[in-house]
Amino acid sequence: MWGIFLLHSVVCQHKKYKFGFITRFMKQAGITYLYTVSLLLVLISCRQQPVQDNIATKKAPAITQTDSLTNKGNEQWRMGNYQEALNYFTRAYTRVKQTGDEQQMATLLNNLGLVHWRLENNSAAMECYNEAAKLAEKLDMKRLLGLTCTNRALILKEQRDFKAAFSFNNRAIALFKELAEPRDLAIAYNNQGQIYRFSEQPDDALKYYLLSLEECKNINYSEGMATAYQNLSTVYTAKGDGNRAFEYAHKCLGLSLKGNSKVRTSEAYLELSRIHDKFADPDSALYYYKKHYERERELMEANQSDLLSRYQANLGMEVKNLRIKNLQNEKQIANNRLWLIVLGIFIALLTVAFFVYRYLSAIKFNKRQLEQELQNSRKLIEVKEQELKTYIIDLSRKNAIISSLTEVAMPEPADPDVAELLSQKILTDDDWEKFKGRFHAIYPKFFQRIKESRLPLTEAEIRILVLMRLELTGKDMANILGISPQSVRVCKMRLKKKLPAEKYETVEDFLLHIVR
Repeated sequence: MWGIFLLHSVVCQHKKYKFGFITRFMKQAGITYLYTVSLLLVLISCRQQPVQDNIATKKAPAITQTDSLTNKGNEQWRMGNYQEALNYFTRAYTRVKQTGDEQQMATLLNNLGLVHWRLENNSAAMECYNEAAKLAEKLDMKRLLGLTCTNRALILKEQRDFKAAFSFNNRAIALFKELAEPRDLAIAYNNQGQIYRFSEQPDDALKYYLLSLEECKNINYSEGMATAYQNLSTVYTAKGDGNRAFEYAHKCLGLSLKGNSKVRTSEAYLELSRIHDKFADPDSALYYYKKHYERERELMEANQSDLLSRYQANLGMEVKNLRIKNLQNEKQIANNRLWLIVLGIFIALLTVAFFVYRYLSAIKFNKRQLEQELQNSRKLIEVKEQELKTYIIDLSRKNAIISSLTEVAMPEPADPDVAELLSQKILTDDDWEKFKGRFHAIYPKFFQRIKESRLPLTEAEIRILVLMRLELTGKDMANILGISPQSVRVCKMRLKKKLPAEKYETVEDFLLHIVR
């Protein structure tokens, strides 16, 4: 029964894990099921054979021929010839039924259920299990009743009838606890975990897998521990816990190798392959799948008939061709992926180049626009400077005229306009304000920087700085201001004294600082 449970775990896991190219490989070849079936027969028969042996001991004279048929059925079961095993078990059951030995009938009905289940005739298997359970309950064969409950739970689990599966398996657990059968109890716990896992309740599944593992440890049942570790690894793989998945898978492999269990070793390699594929390590996945395939091939060569060996050879060639084709497809996909990456990079570069071009074009356009504005501003400044110089020249000429008229000794000007001209002051406050307005329009930050310098400058000194900014000579400044050139020089000297000596050596240096 334990072997059947192991085999069913493999089948269910194969249905659940469809991963990458390895799964396609397995689906095409169909090797996993065929090899596993043939080699787990030994475990199944060995586990359930003691019931038959005990019966044979008690009633050897009456059922010798029946026992022979049963042994032949077990042999065909081990070889994987399920149809032949069904024929022998059916003949044995017919003979036992004629003798009326209900104990042997119950045992053979359970065996018939196992064969029908392997032949994927679940309805017939369920009928056999039900009849075996009735007889076992009638004869108080509690262990056999527990086995039939576990077997029926397996079928119901496959049919996704989890409620009924839990009902039968819970009864099996109760019976095995009552009988103190730790090995059968471990199987039932493990099957309970399988039902929870298939009903998508991984946390409850982990609980029963751990209970199964504990029972197996108590009796040092390495085969059961390996199975429990494998199932724990499967659940942690589904939950995305790679560390624990690898830990339990390697424990399963270690126990299998230590016990020299070829079946468990093969399944451990398969589990590791699945885990590596799950966590994106295809090379390691392929490596462990090769190991699994090699073990399965060894098992096939050791247990199959000549016909099955030839079938294996043909199938192996087909698998090899499929693998080659799959590798070619993978290579083609890799090449296509490479071209897609190159194309993507090229498109990305074009996109980046387009946006860079747009950005540089915008910068160039803004630069040209700013240069044009700067050129226009310079022209405007030149025009305003010219106007200011013209205004200053007019003032100079006016001052020269007044000076010449002043030098001429005239007691009383005959012309009143001349008298008015003589009395007019050069650069009056109004003149100065007008002049400052024009000057500020050309040099808007000049007066602000003088103010920011925090020097105690007088209005006359500021006027000197303004005229110096216009690059006028001392004589021109004297004419414009209506003062003597000596007064201009004195004003410059006072201005120099007010300047910080550590910063400015001359008034011209201060002026450069202002206009900078």
